[in-house]
Amino acid sequence: MSPSRRSASTYRPRRDRREVTIAVLTGVAILVFTAVMVWVLGPHDNGGSSPSTTTTVPTPTTTTAPGTATTTAPSSSTTASTG
Repeated sequence: MSPSRRSASTYRPRRDRREVTIAVLTGVAILVFTAVMVWVLGPHDNGGSSPSTTTTVPTPTTTTAPGTATTTAPSSSTTASTG
């Protein structure tokens, strides 16, 4: 086999150690910053004894009997007729 040819234009000197150090430290700083932002902005357990609850308003119940119109459940306030 013939040896590979290297032209003079493909020669690249070694990188400066300072450039490599700055690049590595910048990458580490980006990772640390991202981890801190995820921790700060993420959801946290407040540690409180009462869990957060969602309250919903009940809706009136409706029933439909065969052959009749829709009826609603009686309301909680009832009036008694005396008479």
